[in-house]
Amino acid sequence: PEEVDRFPIHFLIGFLRNHGLLQVRNQPQWRTVVGGSRQYVHKLLKPIADRVRLNTPIAGVRRHDDHVVVQLASGSAEVFDEVVLATHADQTLRILQDADENERELLGSFPYQENEAVLHTDVSLLPRNSRARASWNYHVAAQPGHPATVTYDLSRLQGHASAEPILLTLNETKSIDPANILRTFTYHHPAYRLESITAQARHSEISGRNRTHFCGAYWGYGFHEDGVNSALSVAKHFDIELEACTVASTKVTSSTSAADQ
Repeated sequence: PEEVDRFPIHFLIGFLRNHGLLQVRNQPQWRTVVGGSRQYVHKLLKPIADRVRLNTPIAGVRRHDDHVVVQLASGSAEVFDEVVLATHADQTLRILQDADENERELLGSFPYQENEAVLHTDVSLLPRNSRARASWNYHVAAQPGHPATVTYDLSRLQGHASAEPILLTLNETKSIDPANILRTFTYHHPAYRLESITAQARHSEISGRNRTHFCGAYWGYGFHEDGVNSALSVAKHFDIELEACTVASTKVTSSTSAADQ
């Protein structure tokens, strides 16, 4: 709430329009991947699975005129022609050991906010009136300074035929009955400001230069689709368009629109 007056209004309107929240009728249909988003990740990884290394922490990246050195946390180092940094902006800054002034300015324009998300079945977090319940249920606390909270009805969003609603609530753990908690997660989301939007427009000033490319959903609205668009932007630098890719076929199912009610 303390930062909302710094939020760019045109960015907010673009977000609402992108989600079909500025209209009452003809709202976009919410679609989910059967088995979860990990399914399309598996599809994309399949052709290169033998070259992907997981659980390999990176200590730092340093660029040179004709190569890039990636320093592993284990102590060893590897040399590459170019590097794509597909991590949060603040993480990227920590990894880059030789970030220049421009990179520090632009990547530093994306502050991040920690959000605690709880998967649960406590329906008391939903509106008391069942007719007022939606896929996204938003609550503004009466006390000043308290973060806004939202409860997603995943059963409704993802078409789960569950006996009771499966819910995900952000930033209101204390109000959830511990007996109904299934799992707790900590996420870090970009808290966009005016300087963030300005930085987005200057992406080409740092990406594709000095053998380095910056990729991530923070260059858009922060959603899966923005991550894809960011990846395509990097691919374009290497003259690879979407048409050149083999698009994986993944089963998709429809459910209630995210903007319902």
